[in-house]
Amino acid sequence: MSENLFEWIGYAASLIVAISLVMSSIVKFRWINLLGSALFAVYGFLIQAWPVCFFNTAIVFINLYFLYKIYSKKDEFKIIKTSDKESLLHEFVNFNKKEIEKISPDFDFNLSHKDYNYFITRNMALVGLFLAHKESDGVLSIDLDFVTPQYRDFKNGSFLYQFLTDTFQKSGIKTLNAIGKTPAHQQYLKEMGFKNNGTDVFVKQI
Repeated sequence: MSENLFEWIGYAASLIVAISLVMSSIVKFRWINLLGSALFAVYGFLIQAWPVCFFNTAIVFINLYFLYKIYSKKDEFKIIKTSDKESLLHEFVNFNKKEIEKISPDFDFNLSHKDYNYFITRNMALVGLFLAHKESDGVLSIDLDFVTPQYRDFKNGSFLYQFLTDTFQKSGIKTLNAIGKTPAHQQYLKEMGFKNNGTDVFVKQI
């Protein structure tokens, strides 16, 4: 391999580590930092800079350890019913307005139009909000399925939809509709079992 290629590997590793530092999600930080550190370890090995190689190899194992702890940890989730009359709902929405607009640019902030309103807590931390309304008999339209950035690892959504399935079915709801405006939100909906109908509308049968 040429020395120029070695340098490019070092640049790429530096860029990946730098990207990891701006991740708001601890899971994304760990995975991206793991990749950057592994690349740095390879770079150190190729140029025989052993301190760089050994130090970044250690960081790889540190990231693996914390990722193992994250994925093996059994979190305690709760779904708490709320309403537009509760001030906490308005405070939560207002505080997270910019993040909400990122995933749902067309979100209607008139909260009185929602039929189903639930907070999601994780280890007693308020991490998410689910708002929806009945579109027609048997059809529920999801207005907002929001999780704060640092907790976006699909665990919240998996628990949410599993927990609410009985509630939806008892209300005669058989179909859930959701709008996926961004690639990240579309990927989330697919992970939650929604199917794309060819537009930005995603459908899930329960």
